[in-house]
Amino acid sequence: MKNAAQAIAFAIVGIFLGSLMAGMVGHWQSLPTEALEEEPVVLNPSQATSPGHVVFGQYISSDNCGHCSKQGGGSDAHHAIKVNHPDEYVYITYMSASFGSTNTARAGNVAPYNWAWTTGGAPDAYFGDRTDRRQSGASSNYDTYDNQFSSGGGMHSTVNNYGMSAAISQNGGNYDISISYRYKGSGTAASNMKLYAALVDKDCTGYSYSSGIPHGYNCWMAWLTAGDTYKSKNSGTGSAFHSVTVSSTQTTQSWTSVPTSVVPGGINKAIVVAALMSGNSVSVGGSSPHVYHAIDSTMGPKMDIGVSGLSVSNNQGTNSYVRGDTLTLQADVRNTGDLDYSNGGSLQFFYKNGATSTAIDSVAIPTLNSAQGSPYLTATATFDTSNLPSSVWSTNFGARLVGISGDMAGTNNVAEMGVNHDRPPMVKSPQAIGSNVVERGSFVTILAKGDANDNVDTIDTMSFEVEVSPTGQNIWDASVVSGGENVLYRDSAQEGREYFVTPIGAMAAGDYDIRTRTVDSRGQTSGWATSQKLFELANGRPVITASPVPTVMCDLSTRVSMVGHVFDPETPLSDLLITSTSPNFVAWHASSEELEVRFPHDNGCPLGQKGIEIRVDDGADYSQDGELPYGTLLFNVIENGQPRWDGLPIQVVDEGSTGFLLLSSYLSDTDDTGAAVDASMLSLQIIENSNPEVIAVELNGNTLGYQTVDDDVNGETVVTLRASDGEQFSDQTVTIRINPVNDAPRLDMTDIEEIDLKTNRQKIINLNSRLTDIDSPQGTYWVNNPQSTERGSARLLTGDLILEFEEVGVQVVTISTTDGYATNSYEIVVNVFDSMPFYVAKTDDGSGHMYVNMMNTYETQTPTANFSLTDGAPVYTVITVTWSLCNELSGTCDGFWEYDLDMSRSITGWSQEMNLPSSYGDGGYARANGMRNMDYIGLAVRAVDVSGQEYKTIETTKWLTTESLPSPGEMDDELLAWYLSDLEADIADTEEQIATDDTGDVTALEQILMTLKADYKTACEDSRATCQSDSVQSNAGDDDSSALNTDVILIVLGVIIVAALLGLMFMRNNRGQPEELKWNQATLPAHDLVANSMYGGAQQLFQQPASYTAPVAQQVSPYGAPVTQQVAPYSAPVAQHTPLYGAPVAQQASPYTAPAVAPVHHAPTPQLTGPPLPPGGLPAGWTMEQWAYYGQQYLDRLRGL
Repeated sequence: MKNAAQAIAFAIVGIFLGSLMAGMVGHWQSLPTEALEEEPVVLNPSQATSPGHVVFGQYISSDNCGHCSKQGGGSDAHHAIKVNHPDEYVYITYMSASFGSTNTARAGNVAPYNWAWTTGGAPDAYFGDRTDRRQSGASSNYDTYDNQFSSGGGMHSTVNNYGMSAAISQNGGNYDISISYRYKGSGTAASNMKLYAALVDKDCTGYSYSSGIPHGYNCWMAWLTAGDTYKSKNSGTGSAFHSVTVSSTQTTQSWTSVPTSVVPGGINKAIVVAALMSGNSVSVGGSSPHVYHAIDSTMGPKMDIGVSGLSVSNNQGTNSYVRGDTLTLQADVRNTGDLDYSNGGSLQFFYKNGATSTAIDSVAIPTLNSAQGSPYLTATATFDTSNLPSSVWSTNFGARLVGISGDMAGTNNVAEMGVNHDRPPMVKSPQAIGSNVVERGSFVTILAKGDANDNVDTIDTMSFEVEVSPTGQNIWDASVVSGGENVLYRDSAQEGREYFVTPIGAMAAGDYDIRTRTVDSRGQTSGWATSQKLFELANGRPVITASPVPTVMCDLSTRVSMVGHVFDPETPLSDLLITSTSPNFVAWHASSEELEVRFPHDNGCPLGQKGIEIRVDDGADYSQDGELPYGTLLFNVIENGQPRWDGLPIQVVDEGSTGFLLLSSYLSDTDDTGAAVDASMLSLQIIENSNPEVIAVELNGNTLGYQTVDDDVNGETVVTLRASDGEQFSDQTVTIRINPVNDAPRLDMTDIEEIDLKTNRQKIINLNSRLTDIDSPQGTYWVNNPQSTERGSARLLTGDLILEFEEVGVQVVTISTTDGYATNSYEIVVNVFDSMPFYVAKTDDGSGHMYVNMMNTYETQTPTANFSLTDGAPVYTVITVTWSLCNELSGTCDGFWEYDLDMSRSITGWSQEMNLPSSYGDGGYARANGMRNMDYIGLAVRAVDVSGQEYKTIETTKWLTTESLPSPGEMDDELLAWYLSDLEADIADTEEQIATDDTGDVTALEQILMTLKADYKTACEDSRATCQSDSVQSNAGDDDSSALNTDVILIVLGVIIVAALLGLMFMRNNRGQPEELKWNQATLPAHDLVANSMYGGAQQLFQQPASYTAPVAQQVSPYGAPVTQQVAPYSAPVAQHTPLYGAPVAQQASPYTAPAVAPVHHAPTPQLTGPPLPPGGLPAGWTMEQWAYYGQQYLDRLRGL
């Protein structure tokens, strides 16, 4: 019995399915077929070639213009270019009644348009809005305007750096029109832009030619003007075109008030034409390129990738190369069009040797998306320049696109740049400037010259090596050469650098050679250029010096070395002849360079300093002087056996400094017979200090130490020293001089180096009382006018520094003191405040003024803030807190709450749950379902203490939500308990919604309930969980065959009833004409201007079935715009093709099944809310139900995602 019942059921189902298929086939066969509109055919197409960018043309025609209407004439020639290059040619026809008067209102000559063209004659055409790009007359070959178009049409060179789109649709009795534009280049867009915008009739409905072809094309009907206005030949109030600022952010201008009657042919004939042009009017004319882009509403999206940002860098850090350098080439490949590029190809780097290009390296081109902000290719290649020709002055390097397809603009497919070759420099012979005879102690000026021999170096980057040698000896020396900083005779044939040769004493008199070579910025050198006998060094006179004074013993013949006492610039000491007429002169020993003297004992030794006059003969001719060079030598005569002092050199010490003199090297001793003994056993002492108020001296063993008594004294002292061997002694003096150093005036900065000052409050500091100068008399030093980081906030008035600031922050006042020779500079740091800073601490360490402990900061949780004043906080009378809820990624803030704290709780603290009110004013919470990823709670505080001082936070303190709830196993006990309680509340709430639902469709709620219970079950599996018990028993049994049969029979009966109803339905429909659902076209969102913009339109969204799913918490995309976790049942429209002058081909949408609804805790009763409404409210033409389903997609498209 059971098997029989099942067989009957299956048979009935088969019959039902067959009936259903038959009805459907009959229904389909009865549907009418749609006839497609034929595309116009151009008999003799234009031969124009692509210029690589869009071209804008303005065509003057008239009803009686035979050359306009003849086949292949003016109108056909424009139309032919448009047919062959539909995405690169935009033009408009100014159609007058007669070619005798072409500047009529019917042709478009109505304000605000500026008619810059001829007033009679047709056909006439102007390209790029320029009068110098004019083409008059017309042939019959369809090619009249080919040359103008192919050569670029007078457009601006940066035309491909701009993008535009235009759209038009009908909305009741008006048109919905939008024109969008943006800058796609890497630099800056042009300024003073106007948006040329017009409405044209593609077939010139209502205008016909007197002969030839029936009508023209793209006839002007109205100007689209600012403020959603228009101006036609006899209607409209428009008075000005849009003045626009073009940037990288897409901007859209819209019109919704243009009547459909403006275009006689209606929506099927209406085309929007637009152009971006700079200037003070529309049109401009002239000969300068000023049209940057153009578009019409028939043009489809454009595919264009291009090379940009080419750079060549050197590993040596220069913008040129020396052969052997390694260069790095870098270039970008960007998508500058409107379509994504995925056709492959590569970016090839190359260099040129003359006209021959050689590839260096290639990098594959990835998929490049057209969306703003999409990634682009940055490729690099390295190149070793070792094999480049040595003779070239520069080499061209470049990058080009190879192997690509589908690209619609080739002008940006290659980039080149030249890199200069840094060649070795050349040298020119050096010259002497002025007299070439150099006296001792003087110098000779040398002009060193060279040639860069390339385009890299100049005299400013070249230097010279200069060397000197006695003529013909090739003993080259650069140590006597200086200078090179000054350039002489700039930009002339004698251009070079100035050097100085200063002879030293070791250089012999006579002729000298100079040689030079050039050194460039990379250290490359030229060869040497030598000029012989370039200067003569004159003979130098011998010099006789008495200091240091040697010591000799009385009555003993003593040899004294003349090294350091007698000097000749070019003659060795041993070659000099020294004579004297003094009785104390004994002999000159040239071989040992010693002078022998004797001071005899004559009634006692002539103790002390004694002089001997000597004459020195160096072999030169002194006949003109009449005598040899002469001078006096001094000797310190001591008694025989006394310790000997060599002359002590004068010591010089700076103010505020110290020094020392080691005396042992100046001491010797003899016994009574004159035999030398050890001088280290001598005892030394200071006998006299002539000026102890200036310099203090002391002996430490054999070392004399000295120091100035303070930082500001000067003068000198003579110190008398005594050396004793225990029997005899001898004295010697040493002079110590202070090198005077001028001291700048000093300012006492005590307690004014850093001060606090309230805004607009004056502070006066007397500087005269703080100013001193140790080495200048009163009145000869002063304080200069102060300088401040806030202009005019510091001034000096009769010695008083007056400070008054308006700007809050750290300000620095600079003060300088001077005596006219030396200057000291001082800084005063002023902390200018309006309100004192209020500090919020996240850590309870006693810092700041208020400690805030933010709890429950996971995603889906609502945080709670517990906060209190710190012990170090002042006593406040008012505290105002401002809480905000924002998203770090999107930069939007959805919640705001500001209120004053109850100051009676200053001791105990406060607690606040972060249920912040929504910023949209809908009466709800900003986050009813808890925090989202990258949300943050922000806190700003303002306060007033008991003294009336104001405080405020410098910046908002943030608590960022970056983690979702962990799995139950990872939760701590407290979080797990909260999670279970939250799930139980959500389950109870959802069950209540199902029980009280009166719509009849609880599918979404049941799906939410199932997900919640699954989450609850998972959480309850944790051993720490305490869950409610819920046992469900089933009474079903397989043994009750009677019940099974009854169920089968009921199912079969139900199928039969449904089959009968469907069969009747199809049969009824087949008896008459097919019925289709009628929509109120005027109220469809597809006709909403914003929704049906350049982003793809909304029509495909609203003409497909949609099933409702509950909204879920938003996540933020990496681009900042919020997107929902749930995808509505929407499929992206199939890319459409728009035929020229025809309506768009109908779109088809592929079916797409929405994913399961993600569970959301604390979800309210499902309502048709959707995402938050934009600031302007619900878009025109939308209903709340449509917004619930498609609002998020609308927002995403609006933001360009």
